[in-house]
Amino acid sequence: MVDTGEAVRIQPENRAAAISMGAALTAGIVASGSMWASAASFYMPATIGWFMFVELAALTAIVTGHVARRRAKRQGLPGRWWALASIVAGWVCTLYASLVMLVAVGVFAGFALLFGAMH
Repeated sequence: MVDTGEAVRIQPENRAAAISMGAALTAGIVASGSMWASAASFYMPATIGWFMFVELAALTAIVTGHVARRRAKRQGLPGRWWALASIVAGWVCTLYASLVMLVAVGVFAGFALLFGAMH
């Protein structure tokens, strides 16, 4: 190998932006229910595990998205717009999961009142 003496400049990466986008995609896929192509996916939103998984993934996307945007601005790193998209997707998934859980709790509470009134 011949050394030409030229330094190869490698562009720094913004790992926080990549983590944020991965977490946002994970939250979106699980929240949409398209992770499983079976009848069990219809019952997933009614579980606390589904809710917690979506919320933790969305929270990770939001926090790391803010970190990535700050690093991109201060250090001139790429990924600022990906981080913003991850923050927005994280908030949308948080809102969606909260609304689904409110509906599920409301349905179960309604059934409890209905069956309690029959006895």
